[in-house]
Amino acid sequence: MTNKFWYDRYSPNLFSDNKKEIETVKKNIPSILLVGVGRWGENHLRVLLRLQANGLCRLAGVYDIDQPRLRYIGKEFDVQTFDNNEQGLEKADAVVIAVPTYDHFVVAAKALSAGKDVLVEKPMTKTLEEALELEKIHSGSSQIFMVGHLFRYNPALDFVKKLLQDREIGNILFLRGRFMGFRFKERDAGILATTAIHFIYLSSYLLDKTPKTVWAKTNYLLDTRYLLDARLDDSCLVRLDYDPEFSLIESDYFTPGKWRTLDIVGTQGAILFDALSQKVELHQKKHMYIGGRFEAYDGSTMCPDIEFQEPLYLELSHFLECVRTRKEPLTGVKDGVDVLRIIEAAYKSSDLGQPVTLETLQTSKKEVVA
Repeated sequence: MTNKFWYDRYSPNLFSDNKKEIETVKKNIPSILLVGVGRWGENHLRVLLRLQANGLCRLAGVYDIDQPRLRYIGKEFDVQTFDNNEQGLEKADAVVIAVPTYDHFVVAAKALSAGKDVLVEKPMTKTLEEALELEKIHSGSSQIFMVGHLFRYNPALDFVKKLLQDREIGNILFLRGRFMGFRFKERDAGILATTAIHFIYLSSYLLDKTPKTVWAKTNYLLDTRYLLDARLDDSCLVRLDYDPEFSLIESDYFTPGKWRTLDIVGTQGAILFDALSQKVELHQKKHMYIGGRFEAYDGSTMCPDIEFQEPLYLELSHFLECVRTRKEPLTGVKDGVDVLRIIEAAYKSSDLGQPVTLETLQTSKKEVVA
């Protein structure tokens, strides 16, 4: 499966041979304001400049509350900077938000109120309560609202979904996700909401349903070691029960290496998905009950050739196409709300030391940030 297939499916106009369609794209190029140019925001800027060079958007400029950082970015990338967010909103059709999680709600609400289309990084907000309020604000508008669930735009994931739809591994038994690696600790949200969230979202997407119960254990190993108040979790274990399928997710800042893997085990085989290398393995292995015992049948392994492409480029390309054509994003406001509901249940489960049923979960002001 090539990246062109992915685009043909989700953004067909970008590969159109029709000259009239190409001209329409050129006449309808959206102008983008980037709010937040920290570590991840700089990646957004790099990709937006690439998209601008390809004629798919026009960068109106960038804004960040950190003025020294803003001046550096303006000089380093030779881009327009704004003294305040309001100046930038006046120049833009749409806004890409890459500020710390605790500022997502305020910046996104202001952009929607100004009539702008919005792409906000995950998690959508710092609390489920804020996410529901943002959903309410958006419901009264005609604006595009997209949440940056990056792994959804990984080219290899489309192949995984197709294998599941074709029942290549039979009935799904369970999923196991690992987002681990020795690295710095994020400062704007706990690890459950910054890294484990990727596989929490993918579990529901691949199973096409939401979990019934959530169990989790969060830890504050670094805060405890340095005698700090426990503020942001740095390791977590999560179990999502979908009945009968379940998903196990592990995330930490301590394990050597860099793990971004999802295993999907079924009755007729297994699929191994590596989000970093964008490789997929289909293992045709299964257990067979023969002569009063279970035998392990070790079949063949298939490794499809998938063209490597940058997920952030695909994500932003999709956002621009939604802005231009007014179609609903693949990861819209409902996705952002749903995954935050699961994360809030996970934190509650860890606090209580027992599983939490999503249907009985009451919306609280529990924050995923300090």
